Amino acid sequence: MSIINTYNFYATLKSLDSIEVAVNKPYNSPLAKDMRLYKDGKLVTSLKCISKSESKSTFIYIFTLDVPIIPGSLYELADGKNEFSPLDITFLATLPDFEETYRYDGELGAIYSKEKTIFRVFSPLASEMVVKTIKGEEVNYTRLQRLPSGVYEGEIQGDLSGVGYIYQATINGIVVNAVDPYAKSVGLNSRIGYVVDLDRLKKIDLHEDQLPPLDDPCKSVIYELDVRDMTSLTSLKDKGTYNALAREGLKDEEGNPIGIDYIASLGVSHVQLMPVFDFQTISDDNPFSTYNWGYDPIFWFAPEGSYSSDPNDPYKRMEELRGLVAAFHKKGIRVNMDVVFNHTFQFLTSSLNKLCPNYYYRFTDEGFLSEGSGCGNDIESRRFMVRKLIIDCLTYFAQYYGMDGFRFDLMGLIDKTTLNQAFFKLKALKPAMICYGEGWDMMTALPSSEKGSMNNAASLKDYGFFNDRFRDICRGRIYGKDLSPKGYLTGDTDYIDGFKHVFLGSVVSLAFPPLFASPKQSINYVECHDDGVLYDKVKGCWPEEDEEKILRRVNLINSALVLAFGIPFIHAGQEVGQSKQGVTNSYDAGDKVNGFDWEEAGKRKNMSRYLADLIALKKKYPSFSLNAKKELMDRITFENLSSGALAIKYAAFEDEPEIIIIINPSEVTVRYQFDKYFRIVFNEAGLLHQECYSQLVLVNGLSMIVAVGS
Repeated sequence: MSIINTYNFYATLKSLDSIEVAVNKPYNSPLAKDMRLYKDGKLVTSLKCISKSESKSTFIYIFTLDVPIIPGSLYELADGKNEFSPLDITFLATLPDFEETYRYDGELGAIYSKEKTIFRVFSPLASEMVVKTIKGEEVNYTRLQRLPSGVYEGEIQGDLSGVGYIYQATINGIVVNAVDPYAKSVGLNSRIGYVVDLDRLKKIDLHEDQLPPLDDPCKSVIYELDVRDMTSLTSLKDKGTYNALAREGLKDEEGNPIGIDYIASLGVSHVQLMPVFDFQTISDDNPFSTYNWGYDPIFWFAPEGSYSSDPNDPYKRMEELRGLVAAFHKKGIRVNMDVVFNHTFQFLTSSLNKLCPNYYYRFTDEGFLSEGSGCGNDIESRRFMVRKLIIDCLTYFAQYYGMDGFRFDLMGLIDKTTLNQAFFKLKALKPAMICYGEGWDMMTALPSSEKGSMNNAASLKDYGFFNDRFRDICRGRIYGKDLSPKGYLTGDTDYIDGFKHVFLGSVVSLAFPPLFASPKQSINYVECHDDGVLYDKVKGCWPEEDEEKILRRVNLINSALVLAFGIPFIHAGQEVGQSKQGVTNSYDAGDKVNGFDWEEAGKRKNMSRYLADLIALKKKYPSFSLNAKKELMDRITFENLSSGALAIKYAAFEDEPEIIIIINPSEVTVRYQFDKYFRIVFNEAGLLHQECYSQLVLVNGLSMIVAVGS
């Protein structure tokens, strides 16, 4: 139940020694100054009024306070007419002492066993906490006990597997209903949490034994995809679901693999799943009525219901997400999870804010919500219980869903300490764990020195950062909807020295100062779900160019991307030049814009094979995955060629042969004379399986060759 706010006056704690009371003008009387403070129904003290002002509808009184306000009790004010109104003590949650006092390092949520379930929820400002459990028509209420840490705890005997629950917290005299932020599964459209038996998940084999060893992040190739997008344009009855993407044996009308088999055919080491936690703006029971990527989180521990075969069943979404991870593992592909810990869908309706108002969010010095995310509610990751929630969530998905890595949305809004502590715990669970994110220096109420931004890469040595310098130099910048500015590989060869810099993982001072100390920190990309896609960008640079040349440029750019030092990152559809019809921010643009076009991919299967050949080439020669600045400086040299072309030379080292890459971004043929016979192993057709040796090569326009010394 909820209490309707019909009070004649409203009292708010404004500081440790003052209370503000706003009295409705029709109700106001001289007795408004005669305020008394009560705690749990008992008189504490009379208050002294020190000032009076007014707004359009209220008189505002300020009272001094000379007794401490201690969370966990119901505080009320009574006036001279003996009317009562609760005191809002939310202010306390913003104080450093509150942060130091109310901490809990144990397990939170609904902790299930067959014999009983323990409920624990952090809500220090609450004066009372009840857990409401729902099993069919049976509804029960259990009062929880307050611990000194500000956690409420209680247990219910019996087997509660699959039982729904919701918390009812009394805060500032108001009863609020809140779904557990630690709920491991939620119901239809996120209205209720469920008690679940996590041992059921463990029965699904994750096939982690089928993952190849990964001793260096620079040997990774990441493929970003959206669960819905990969099957939304198919005729599958369950299109857009975890199960549809996990299904093997799917083919198009021409017999080409689609879905997970297609992804496996590319040879990528990792897929990155765009948000699969519970998010707001898709209806679970009518998912195709709207479209959204899911960067609007509600419950971080619970899988998204719109991707489930039955969102009413709390176990289905869990088992199907774990099944999808297992299916990729079975193919030898690791799975990274895209996580959004920088904001929630809303501030006021968030369970976090309902259960502990203001604590989880970041405020400016002026008292306004920080909104570096652009969503109006930055998460305050530095607070103990916020940091704990983030790390608990990450380790939970690594342990119970087998996630092999994490991509952090707007990572610059999260503090360095949280990120480093998280990686330490994740690495202990999975030695091959990789973590990376958007390291933009966001305008949030967090000192620059504490941000998880690219500027602080030196103190976040285990994290990769999306390298927008690589993106912009290779393909050119995008300004809003203006796709015309060119980069080195789209025709502006004045960027040749900048290209050398980013090709070396942005670790060497060449044209630009270094961004990173090691190539493993450089996530090299030219397309991701954000911004314009590569095909549209090339088309924007060359609006009159024919399709064949546009696709040749796409292949050329993908070539440089895969072979550059660092970690290559590819967005689904990039390999076949899929268009988004010029839409540069397609987060809600629908399935026709965002869905993977399997018909187009079938027509351009030579392009996906080309990417697969590139990845196979990278795997074959360790020289393409060098991970240290010194190695790059010792072994890599450049030679500028005619028409803006470039030769990249890899000196022989131990068992590694001499290698020369020639990149030709112009439309004219470029000649190159080797100093000895080299074997041509790769050209615009992909891998060359027949031996072909030459001392003189002709490199066609908009293409690349790779030659290996004998």
